[in-house]
Amino acid sequence: MAEASEPRMAGYLLAGLAGVLLACIAADINAQATTLAMADIRGHLGVGIDRGSWFETLFSVGEVMGMLVAPWLAIAFSMRRFAAFATLMLAVLSLGCAAVNSPELFYGLRYLQGLSTGFLIPLLMTVALRFLTPSIKLFGLAAYALTATFAPNFGAPVVAWAHQVAGYDAIYLSVVPVAALAFGLIVYGIPQDPLRLERFKQLDWIGLILGWTAGICIVTLFSQGERLDWLHSPMIDVLAIVGSVSLVVFVWHECYHPVPFIWPQLLLRPNFAFGTIMLFGFIVLGFAFSNLPSRFLSEVHGYRPAQTMPVAMIVALPPLVLLPAVSWLLNFKRVDARWCLVVGLVLVATTCLLYTQVSPDWIRHNFYLGQSIAVVGQALVVVSLLMLATGVVAPQEGPYAAATINVTRALAAPIGTGVLDWFLRVRSDTHSHALLDRIGAHRYELAQSTALTGHDPAPMRADGASASAMSQFASHIQSQAQTLALADGWQLMLVLAVGLLMTCVITERVYPPRLKIPPGT
Repeated sequence: MAEASEPRMAGYLLAGLAGVLLACIAADINAQATTLAMADIRGHLGVGIDRGSWFETLFSVGEVMGMLVAPWLAIAFSMRRFAAFATLMLAVLSLGCAAVNSPELFYGLRYLQGLSTGFLIPLLMTVALRFLTPSIKLFGLAAYALTATFAPNFGAPVVAWAHQVAGYDAIYLSVVPVAALAFGLIVYGIPQDPLRLERFKQLDWIGLILGWTAGICIVTLFSQGERLDWLHSPMIDVLAIVGSVSLVVFVWHECYHPVPFIWPQLLLRPNFAFGTIMLFGFIVLGFAFSNLPSRFLSEVHGYRPAQTMPVAMIVALPPLVLLPAVSWLLNFKRVDARWCLVVGLVLVATTCLLYTQVSPDWIRHNFYLGQSIAVVGQALVVVSLLMLATGVVAPQEGPYAAATINVTRALAAPIGTGVLDWFLRVRSDTHSHALLDRIGAHRYELAQSTALTGHDPAPMRADGASASAMSQFASHIQSQAQTLALADGWQLMLVLAVGLLMTCVITERVYPPRLKIPPGT
């Protein structure tokens, strides 16, 4: 009877894991689609770019706050209850976003959407680490990896579909049926633990305040820094000081609290520290691969979301097959996850190197080869790093590991976006000034060489040029400057990939969970 019940229990667990996975994918797709459609949302609500920028900031703030406390709350209320609540919350908020026309209400809904996403994402890793048997644990980690590969890149097709077919409200409403299915699977498959409300008597209030303060300050600093001109703004100065101090004190405090939200001592294990650093860099690289090609096509060639969709789909769809395939490969004793990670990073770096050759002549099909190489590299990297990081974590330490890794992941998106936006803006200005200075110095030579080069001499004439000629000239300069800046951006990503590759030397060998061999042996 016990043997007969084990496959049945495994079936329940797989159904529950599928439910949490669907809820996480729905949350990530909704977040990315809403970001891509932000211009339409601002137009619908009647707000400008400055006010509208807070929609993304509030979402990221809610996500960080939710990821910090989600594993702790899941233990207190039980995994099944908390996951079902977060999924239901996601569906209700999506309905609310489709119904409201008030910017003020949308601010609150957007924050709560981030909170629900922050609740859900760590639960997927917690379920995989706690409930799955060693023989299928790697496939559970591959399911978690889908939230960092498939889900963010599938937002572009959702926006394209909403624009072309279903209408503005579909950006939100498409989440509801997926969340309803996820809710049913969670209730059906996740084991029901008893309530542990006594944990609230030991709630780390100081750690909660410090952690949330640090998260709010860091996210706001990097998401609003470019708009407010960074340290030239008193608000950014205050956020930088308060966020830095709060983060240091929070980490120190969590080391000694009996029931912490994170366990910083895990970072003393080389593999876990490596996995945390690698995941941070991977999220930044993944953002580059999902956004920079589309950004180039839209800014330089005026592509709409539907026209950039094939580039996004190359990165979005293959992980559905590649991630389970990599998990299957890593289940063999002879396969070393460290070497898979190195191969993946080399492939990612190769794509970055290819993209440094970008020119204004590139169109959509020029990105197909690079994206195809990158998606294989990303699959090798993400499953390998999760195996190396979690292979040194005991099941009872799973909630602390999930909180630590996912808070790092939530911070990586705004930090990476803010730094990359600043870098591209600076490089674009530098290239624009250099091009104009070069043209100004050789203005008359260029005007006299019209017969040889075939360029329009109107903007170079001493007696002035027509408005249309100057507008076309400015457009060419902007296109060249943006292209050069994006090439510099890919060089920066190449440096990041090589830097991550060098950190692989600190890792220890981890064998597949099914073999039950201690790490380092």
